[in-house]
Amino acid sequence: MKRWFVSSTRVKTELDRESGIALLAVLWAVTLLGLVAVALSNSVQDEVRTATYRKEAAQAYGIACGGVEAAILGIVYPPPANPDTPPFWTWKKGQHEGVVPFQGGRALLLIENESGKVDLNSADRAQLVRLFEAHGLEVAAAEQLTAAIVHWREPKNEDDRDAQVLDDFYRRAGIRPRHGLFQSTEEVLNVRGMSREIFYGSVGISLRGSLFERSGVGQDLTVLSGRSQVNVNYASTYALQSVPGVGPDLAEAIVRERNREPFSSVTEIGDRTAKVLDEDSIPYLTTSDGPAYSIVSVGEIAGSPVRRAVKAVFQIDSQGFPADHLVAWYDDYGISSTGGM
Repeated sequence: MKRWFVSSTRVKTELDRESGIALLAVLWAVTLLGLVAVALSNSVQDEVRTATYRKEAAQAYGIACGGVEAAILGIVYPPPANPDTPPFWTWKKGQHEGVVPFQGGRALLLIENESGKVDLNSADRAQLVRLFEAHGLEVAAAEQLTAAIVHWREPKNEDDRDAQVLDDFYRRAGIRPRHGLFQSTEEVLNVRGMSREIFYGSVGISLRGSLFERSGVGQDLTVLSGRSQVNVNYASTYALQSVPGVGPDLAEAIVRERNREPFSSVTEIGDRTAKVLDEDSIPYLTTSDGPAYSIVSVGEIAGSPVRRAVKAVFQIDSQGFPADHLVAWYDDYGISSTGGM
């Protein structure tokens, strides 16, 4: 009897141990299946988010492109004074910003006439120097950069020693100066003294440890205006300071006043800003629009952080109609997919 009791106890112990192992195996299997389910769930959610993002990004891009078309339509074919039906959006001369509504979203527009910028091919030396100084360059650096720009756009001169020095520099760098008119603003990046930081801008840290942003001079340069005059209704404060006799205070006053109502003539500036306009400034200023416009359009989807931005540069002909093709087109211009301009 005693021997049977010991044997049955041992059998029971073995059975309990096997049951425990089986239970652990089941628990491990259930845990593993749970982890697989969670991983699959996360994967599905990621796929859904990715698909949603792609759909909304495509929609935002379409709205941004639609905003460009609406801007061109408003510039070239402005609505009559008393239309039978109100237009879905309106634009008037001198207007910088606009909002074009679309079903499920909207396009935020920034419109600039290229006449508000300093033309690389038409501006004189003093005008370029003042522009570079306004953007923070030291006088010597501004003068050297201006001399290099003038050298690039002028015919080759074998008798000019300074020109020969620049030609030798470009030859060693593997660059062939055009010795002709600039074909694009980005071409100036090849000029000696022009850096990407100067052209596009940069972010720095002050002595006190705070961040500051230095705007790029490229935003105030163009090759499409064909004149040395600057349009006061579109020029930035930097471009306005390229004009002799226009300092920071007057430039800011002009921008402030034109935001209230565009200037119809240069002579209005003195009266509306209560500041004396230098006689030397008048030949450099205009209120006449040029044939080229830059349009930045940001597409937004209602209830979504996704944004897409495009930039278009187009010209109108002498009759006021669009040219046969866009001068330039930039996708995803100056904006992150979920950020701001």
